[in-house]
Amino acid sequence: MIKAVTFDLWNTLIHDKSYTEQRMDILGGVLEGLGVQRRREELLEAHNASTAYYSDVRMREYRHIPVEERLDITLRSLKVEISAEAKRLIVKEFADIFLVDPPLLKDGVRETLERLRPRCRMEIISDTGITPGSVIRRYFEEEGILRFFSSTIFSDELGYCKPHERGFREALRQLSARPDEAMHVGDLLRTDVAGAKTAGMKAVWLKVREGEKVEGVVPDYVITSLPLLLKVEGLDA
Repeated sequence: MIKAVTFDLWNTLIHDKSYTEQRMDILGGVLEGLGVQRRREELLEAHNASTAYYSDVRMREYRHIPVEERLDITLRSLKVEISAEAKRLIVKEFADIFLVDPPLLKDGVRETLERLRPRCRMEIISDTGITPGSVIRRYFEEEGILRFFSSTIFSDELGYCKPHERGFREALRQLSARPDEAMHVGDLLRTDVAGAKTAGMKAVWLKVREGEKVEGVVPDYVITSLPLLLKVEGLDA
């Protein structure tokens, strides 16, 4: 019997959305206000360098890289030095753009969570890039979605990214559930399914793209839309 369900965020509960262009506007605007001129191509190249560093560390060590560290890499690539106050402004505006132009909820999310609520406890386990967990919680609160979850676990607060076991283990502790009583739902085999299986949980792969394969990583269930979760064994009461 499944007593607890954990969910990925991006491409599972909300649509993926890139904020790179808006963030380059913010970065360029702050630098210009400080008398520093950089071409758009230079800003993007420096930003991509910090993103590549983040992705490499995440893949090798499963360690979350704080936004402040990523910004420092960007600024070093641009050969620019700015004050701590200016850095704080950029970090804040980078995060707040999520609330100014929020992503859409995936189809059927609200209805699925409403129907699951009497059957099990629920939690979010999500990696964060530049948008911190505190901002995502505010968005979910405004959308009336946060009330469905017992708690939320975000990599910027935990310090580790999926598939590291720590997030899954912490979720099980918070939900007072054994691994065999819990199920994780996510769209990525390498992080969501692999991490859940390593923690001893059932894994539901929300298949949103074709062609993804990870050797040795096999989900317990495959669904193509979130409402189909209601038909998965153990949740189909």
